[in-house]
Amino acid sequence: MSLLNTREFILKEKMISLTDKGKIFNMNNEEIGSFRGKLIKIGNTYRIRDLDDVPVLTVQEKIISLRSSYKFFKGGEKDDDQFIGKLKRKLVAIKPSYWFEDPNENRVFTMKGNVFTLKFKILKDGKQVAEISKKLWKSLLRGHYGVKMSPDLDDDSAMLILGIVLMLHHEKEENR
Repeated sequence: MSLLNTREFILKEKMISLTDKGKIFNMNNEEIGSFRGKLIKIGNTYRIRDLDDVPVLTVQEKIISLRSSYKFFKGGEKDDDQFIGKLKRKLVAIKPSYWFEDPNENRVFTMKGNVFTLKFKILKDGKQVAEISKKLWKSLLRGHYGVKMSPDLDDDSAMLILGIVLMLHHEKEENR
């Protein structure tokens, strides 16, 4: 998926669907990609695809775990050499706490705010690099939300953040 330095996105979830799926748009409302999970929800695999339906990011949900955990891979396969890192949830917390760590278990991104209302920030080294909100785009439609990222982020980090946001949205839906 060619991000063309786009750092503001609108994610539109398909509301009536047997699978988790939706489309990714830039701020000119031009479709730049899509996301989709499987019908069977246990140990689901999610993929972000470009307009040619080529997978650019694959996320594998851990099946049996005390805490939510998702493995991220570049491209369409779950190969160890394409492994980027994991999104994890703190085991015991009053308010859900999430972070993303690289393959060496170094924390790269942390999430602050309310994940379940989709109003939160993503921090890297203590600095905000992305904001997720329905209010950013004054969307009254359920399943539409905005992602605004720092223009300094490289395309790989921007793609990774899109994947993180989609998995946190999935968490929200699973916990309803």
